[in-house]
Amino acid sequence: MRRARSRTTTGAPRRPLILLRPVPRETPVHRLWAGTKLLAATALAVTVAFVPTWRSLLVLGVVLATTIVVARIPRGAVPTVPWWVFASVGFFAALNSFGGGLDPYVRSVLVGLALLIVASLVGWTTRLSDIVDALPVLFAPLRLLRCPVDEWVTTCTLALRVLPSIREELRMVFAARALRGRPGVPTPRGLWHQVVDAVGAVVSVSLRQVRDLGDALAVRGQRTVVRTRPRWGTGDLVTVLVVTSACTVMAVWG
Repeated sequence: MRRARSRTTTGAPRRPLILLRPVPRETPVHRLWAGTKLLAATALAVTVAFVPTWRSLLVLGVVLATTIVVARIPRGAVPTVPWWVFASVGFFAALNSFGGGLDPYVRSVLVGLALLIVASLVGWTTRLSDIVDALPVLFAPLRLLRCPVDEWVTTCTLALRVLPSIREELRMVFAARALRGRPGVPTPRGLWHQVVDAVGAVVSVSLRQVRDLGDALAVRGQRTVVRTRPRWGTGDLVTVLVVTSACTVMAVWG
């Protein structure tokens, strides 16, 4: 009786937020080189940020929709959006409508949503190890400017290696709170406690990981950055052509 009542009150189970965890698929998007996907995401994000028109958003939407279909991203990969997010968007949309700024507000919200989808697509189709291998190649031109590329790559690599531990710690924290919490609509105070617990978990895991990594690096000594060659293929060439065409259309037609 209590279980049925709890399920009726809470409704369907919430889909959690999944960050930097690739969806297991064998698609042309998954087989692309990680550097190609990072450069394509950066180009699309920068172009739509400088030209946030309706035409640019339409072109970007077509590109993202095609990528989602080709990569076969399931619906379960998208997290459940809380009701207060829609309420906040609607509230500020009503305020902007009275001031005559509804159109820029809607376009800014869509630009933010598009950038979030672009970043999510990279995370859903790319492994962390592939991103780590692509960083030395992407940062290689900066060596001509005598920039500390090896130090930057090492820092980014260590940060990416720590992210899975932080992700698992957050998952355990939210799971524990879900077992102890009450069914129903969460209160602002409950949401604030979840944020505090999440921040505390991130700080705790980060400090522990930093200490362990510092001890390991002190024992191993200075470690050289492994430079790999990009794995270019037909899919990478097609991606570059499509993204270049899309950015050109957004910049000219937008």
